[in-house]
Amino acid sequence: MNRLKFRRQFLFTPKKCSELKGWDVINLGSHYVYTHPDCDATGINKVNTDLILIGHVIDPKSPDRTTSEILDDLSNFETINDVSEKLYGLVGRFVLIIKLYKDYMFFNDACGLKLLFYTQHDGELYAASQPLLLSLVCDIKKGLNHKEYYASEYIKNNLEHWIPSGTSLYDNVNHLVPNHYLDSSKLEQIRFWPKKQLKPESMESAVNRFSDLFKKTMLAANKKFNLALPLTAGWDSKIILSSCKPIHKDLWCYTLKYRNLTLKSNDLKIPVKISSKLGLKYEIIDCHKSIDEKFAEVYQGNTDIPHIDDWGKIAHGMFEKFPPHRITVKGNCSEIGRCFYYLTGKSRKVNSSNDFLRLEFQWKNIGFIKDRISKWYDEVKHPEVNFGYNLYDLFYWEHRMGSWQAQSQLEWDIVQDAFTPFNNRELLDIALGVDTAYRCKPKYLFFEKVIENLWADVLSEPINPSTVFLKLKDTIKKILKVLGLLNTAWLIKKRLYNTRKRLNRLN
Repeated sequence: MNRLKFRRQFLFTPKKCSELKGWDVINLGSHYVYTHPDCDATGINKVNTDLILIGHVIDPKSPDRTTSEILDDLSNFETINDVSEKLYGLVGRFVLIIKLYKDYMFFNDACGLKLLFYTQHDGELYAASQPLLLSLVCDIKKGLNHKEYYASEYIKNNLEHWIPSGTSLYDNVNHLVPNHYLDSSKLEQIRFWPKKQLKPESMESAVNRFSDLFKKTMLAANKKFNLALPLTAGWDSKIILSSCKPIHKDLWCYTLKYRNLTLKSNDLKIPVKISSKLGLKYEIIDCHKSIDEKFAEVYQGNTDIPHIDDWGKIAHGMFEKFPPHRITVKGNCSEIGRCFYYLTGKSRKVNSSNDFLRLEFQWKNIGFIKDRISKWYDEVKHPEVNFGYNLYDLFYWEHRMGSWQAQSQLEWDIVQDAFTPFNNRELLDIALGVDTAYRCKPKYLFFEKVIENLWADVLSEPINPSTVFLKLKDTIKKILKVLGLLNTAWLIKKRLYNTRKRLNRLN
């Protein structure tokens, strides 16, 4: 259990931290970089410039390049534009620290899946994977944000509650937003991407380019890691699986049985069938067992916003069964190219920041969240900032992925590391350049063509097949939406669920 404490996390501090005995330490100028023994960290020294990469990074087009070689290339820059160009085609989950003379610049992966929080005390900069590590070396306090958040109806009715990127629940503690870098000399986040107009691309060209880059990504990942692939009935795992035809014998595939999933659920039935057809090593991991008290204690103490009643239960199931030598391949970030907030492919016009607050029911009642979304919208609404990228896509990218998904991966660091192949600006640009009519419900034709192109046999089982229950559910939702009662019904459902959960605890 001791090894699970702050597993795969890091701390950047100007003073030593005795509480992190046994962690790896790298000196970087006047600071120390502490990394958990299970967290990779690679550094190089150049004249006037030092670089450290915490986590992992892959160049799909040069699969044999080591992290040190990638850092060496990154070190040859004259301006920040050079750095952003070199990061464009890289995939991974990392925080990059560049020390230039006496100043520091912090970048992270495309969707910010390796979190970075920071604060300043007595003129010194501190940074870490989450605020609880900061509290080991400087005085941070739970602020009004913390009080307001935990008193809100939103958190009471959302198992997967989250806050927008760029803020925290602590006074004077901020979070690095995806597509920005932190400049220590100004203590300011500066947007470096997007920086040019998104180019439209034909369906045929995009399918070929996406397929080729994605396949190279998975071949490169297989060279570096022992991969574990979670299978469901959905698009993400099917796209990833299709790219693994040359390496499918190396994979260990699995499905998590959690929440209301049973052996009759499509997300279990279909993976069982497809793994049998394609000859995959496959196992079901049951996450319905009660959480061990010691595990729960460590889990809740590992991050400042733990989701013990949901993600924690799933993590406990993986703790007992997930192979420790493997890295899981997650399908997140692909939704950026799948019109997540406008499923029909026709995007609504954005009139104000309220349009984004409505995406999470009850966010509008939390003051600091309203302020944060308003500030973000005021930045990205200008054409010279968004360069024509759909604002709903950018919201999903920078907030839902950069906070909700990043927090999930941080919490699950206790049991597994994650590689997310869609977490690549170049790959996402290819998808986003395709007409939305081919990237939306019900067929997601672009992604279907990618699968056909890579390994058509993966389509031998249906993707998210509809059932009588699902059709009825969709019909009821449409009726409630027309009547203006959808949010009310959703709230009632959440309250009933929470009541049932409390009764189960009492029993």
